[in-house]
Amino acid sequence: MINYETNKSSYFDANKIYCETIESKLKAINLDCTGFCNSYGYEIETCLKRDNLTYNIRYHKHQSTQNGVIVPVDSIDYAGVIVTVTGIDRKYCMTVGKSLFRRFFCSDEIKEKTPKPYFINTNNYIDNTDIYKLLERLQDNKISTIKLRKGKLICIIHVPTADPIKLISDIEKTIKNWA
Repeated sequence: MINYETNKSSYFDANKIYCETIESKLKAINLDCTGFCNSYGYEIETCLKRDNLTYNIRYHKHQSTQNGVIVPVDSIDYAGVIVTVTGIDRKYCMTVGKSLFRRFFCSDEIKEKTPKPYFINTNNYIDNTDIYKLLERLQDNKISTIKLRKGKLICIIHVPTADPIKLISDIEKTIKNWA
């Protein structure tokens, strides 16, 4: 259940609509969620257990204020999603994301297969088809980073995501060979 800290604010109204949308989509697949929503942001958490894997999904938005002594400075809004999946085979290790600097240290084979600015560091061979599918899912879901280490996958998205069902489905497709 999400605790709504009601306020007569357009920011609260926008956050509430987003939270209610996420909550209804999660309830459609029989997932309960907890969290809060107010004018400054929200945090929604849910957990899904499927096929010996545990998915923890955290939607959050917050503001960071800065000191503006002489000139006023606006606050910085941050919204995103963090998905953590545990129960994956511990022998796999991979990091995928966007960074021209980290791309510089990739093998020539990986550089040929991935468009700029993406990089892939892994301890296993990935064929062309799997790389293209992985990058397609990253772009479709606006995923910034995927880190897989010691049986734990962390997927970071730096924008609000409105469809948790598609996100879960795409992550399941991505990790099916590692589970």
